[in-house]
Amino acid sequence: MVDQPTLAWNCLLRFIATALTMAAIGSTQAQSPAEGALEASLDRGVATGELLSGVAAVQDGGVVTFFTAGRLSPGVEAPPTSGTRYQIGSITKVFTNLLLAELVAAGELSYDTTLADLIGNEIEFANEAVGEITLMELATHTSGLPRLPPNLNVSNTVDPYAGYDETALLQALASVRRGQPLGKGYAYSNFGVGLLGYLLGRVHGEDYRAALVERVLRPLGLDDTAFEAGPEPAAGFSGGETTTAWSFDALAGAGALWSSADDLMRLGAIHLGTKSHDLEHDLNSGLDVVLTGAGPFELTRVWHVASTAHGSVFWHNGGTSGYRSFFGFRPETGESLALLLAGDLDPLDIAGDWFGFEDAEPPATTFDAAVTGQYRLTPQIGIGVYANDFGLMTQLSGQPAASLEAVGEDWYALNVADASLHFLREDGNVVAVELIQNGMTQQAEKVADQAEVLSRRAVELSSEALKAYTGEYVLSPRARFTIRRGESGLEARLTGQPFFPIFARGEDVFFFKVVDAELHFERNDEKQVDAVVLHQGGVEQRAERVD
Repeated sequence: MVDQPTLAWNCLLRFIATALTMAAIGSTQAQSPAEGALEASLDRGVATGELLSGVAAVQDGGVVTFFTAGRLSPGVEAPPTSGTRYQIGSITKVFTNLLLAELVAAGELSYDTTLADLIGNEIEFANEAVGEITLMELATHTSGLPRLPPNLNVSNTVDPYAGYDETALLQALASVRRGQPLGKGYAYSNFGVGLLGYLLGRVHGEDYRAALVERVLRPLGLDDTAFEAGPEPAAGFSGGETTTAWSFDALAGAGALWSSADDLMRLGAIHLGTKSHDLEHDLNSGLDVVLTGAGPFELTRVWHVASTAHGSVFWHNGGTSGYRSFFGFRPETGESLALLLAGDLDPLDIAGDWFGFEDAEPPATTFDAAVTGQYRLTPQIGIGVYANDFGLMTQLSGQPAASLEAVGEDWYALNVADASLHFLREDGNVVAVELIQNGMTQQAEKVADQAEVLSRRAVELSSEALKAYTGEYVLSPRARFTIRRGESGLEARLTGQPFFPIFARGEDVFFFKVVDAELHFERNDEKQVDAVVLHQGGVEQRAERVD
């Protein structure tokens, strides 16, 4: 059983959340520098072991070019093809939102239809505001629902959504945000879009899978896009080993689909107007921006939107165990790009460089600086609240930092979990905070005006000293630390996660600012760094150096 204070953060901890020759297939035109960069990225990924396989597909002026790299699985020498299926994870949300638009166009529901309208006679909402959430809010991640359902078994990291059925989904919906205000700011939610898919399946009359095939996939002519891997899919790959593909039940609308580069290029051609389709609704209606400040991007009902020097790019990415993907298109230039990867390489980085995503300022956030500080929940566990470039953050001892959204006077919601912080005042001064989660309330006294995470002070080490730590460290068969030089110092990445800066507290000891954790490097008899120990939450995990 997990201690109650850690539950509010464990979803983020577990879910935040690969030299072979590439052959060009299709176009015989000379590669542009951008296409050459795609090839080089895949080539490097395979050479470094970050990728087992990958397919990149480019459409430019109606001409499609495919690049493939690697092999389908460790025991199979055959390379992937443009028809090889990869699990596309959250790109499934694009199709779920297209299904919503189709049912609206057919008059079977509206964007303003609420949860209470559809299932209010079956469950009693612990928070009445949940019943008033609209389908449009589910589609655009503005429902106030957390990233994951509170009753999802996040300890099953191999296949976390397996067995999460209709009963569990309705139970979660009945209890979620109990005793908390419901925010309406942007907060990416697999729970919300998975719920949307489930509800659309009910409106259709059979289920989400049947509805999507009948109303979206067939009208688009996407024969390789399906809920099954097919006969010869790409094997998932992470941390140097093959992985088990995730399975979905009630939350299929959030990430269950498989697809191929062929199908994604067809989808691109349809959106660029060079191929026809049989959908009822106007696809251009899905390109209207409905929300700004969705992280560093804008949002339509269907797509994230990035600005570039040559026009807006409409895109979505995805990731499941061992698979990462990206699809996007730019109407102004008639270009589309698909990346299907088996491994740990981040396709959004590649796609952002290829399209030329422009840097955007983080969205402005509103909060009262008086709430920042350190709070004592138990003698061993504290809650830090502080501001950084991403807005107001909170951090529980031994856990990653999480963003907070203002949802009422002195109320802030954790969007990664079904939890909120309610700050208490005496004579106008903040003296304590309440952690509200799953209907339970725990109070923490304010003990300092500055969060402990900000009180850490880094020391300067020479470039030569920092060089000694760079390399690869194996933590487990599926997880390793990569330590590299960044622009301002060292950066560390655990398999499947982004790089984060680490700061020297002294020789051989470094700390993170995004999580309450330290890396302690060990040296052998020759004084060479040969291991690192992760200290986090009272647990120590040792990783041997392998480079």
